[in-house]
Amino acid sequence: MNYKIIITTLIFSLLIVSACAQTTLVPEKDTSQEPVGVDVVSEIKKIKVIEEEVEETKEEIKEVVDEEEISEVEELLSIVDKKVESLRYSYKGQETKDFFYEFFVKGNKIKYILDPPYKVIDVDDDAYDTIYINKESRTALAYCDNKKCRVKGKKAVLDYDENYILTPFDWLNKIESAEIVGERLIDRRNTMKLTTNDFSIWIDTFFGVPLQVETVDNLYKFEKMSFNGVKDEDVSVKG
Repeated sequence: MNYKIIITTLIFSLLIVSACAQTTLVPEKDTSQEPVGVDVVSEIKKIKVIEEEVEETKEEIKEVVDEEEISEVEELLSIVDKKVESLRYSYKGQETKDFFYEFFVKGNKIKYILDPPYKVIDVDDDAYDTIYINKESRTALAYCDNKKCRVKGKKAVLDYDENYILTPFDWLNKIESAEIVGERLIDRRNTMKLTTNDFSIWIDTFFGVPLQVETVDNLYKFEKMSFNGVKDEDVSVKG
């Protein structure tokens, strides 16, 4: 036997086996379907950051809305100082029962006419129909001014606090904070309704004067409102 041929054949066979072994590769591991490890703590922190950002955004939006609301309220409440020097109106409240008192307001002076008058003016000498208020001196004087008065003129010095009735200006001054909650037509005038610290108030949008006030127990009406027509003599005592 030719040993050279045998050896060559063996070597060739080994080469073929080796080549086959190299081509039979182990398939790579497919990791696409394997679960991915999650850092729970890190993910919770990310969620908290997002929640904080959302809350900050909500607060910023709320601040903008609140600023716009405050601005609108402040603008409404500032109108009266620019446009109104005096008022004349018919008033109905807890002090008047089912009647209306006629009011004249200018500066620190107020005059209101009782309806009905105190006693019968054309019969009783002590009867009076008009009260003059001076806020600066804190005085309240009773007069009978009507032409039907049996005896005209000054009748009594009254208790200031017991006879003082809040004017529309006073109600405005009582407002500490307010929110606009609606609109309404009162006596053919446009008003905005505000809720305040302890009452609701309807304010004329042009002159900034309250036309109606509502508390838990009472309703106050300011009707037949006229502006800037009251003269000094209308609110000053005669003699």
